[in-house]
Amino acid sequence: ENVYNMDETGVMLNMLGSVKVLVSKDDLRDYRGAGVKRTQVTAIECISADGRSLLPLIIWPASTHRGNWTTFPTPGWHYGHSENGYNDSKISLE
Repeated sequence: ENVYNMDETGVMLNMLGSVKVLVSKDDLRDYRGAGVKRTQVTAIECISADGRSLLPLIIWPASTHRGNWTTFPTPGWHYGHSENGYNDSKISLE
């Protein structure tokens, strides 16, 4: 019951909905991906040998917590941050 398996995975967030490019129908250049903001976060899941699971932890790349990360938070999920958005020993122990 006290043996846990932890898995972490990177998730790329794309902010495509806010990007629009208006050009003439004669403009043949390819504008796909222009101005797309990409942010990678880390998602951590953990489950015990007896099947109990901990609620996920989402790690954002930043030096401080920002309120807009959890505008619509999933109840019980945990949110953290690190300079590069990856897990480290401090976050693991928390």
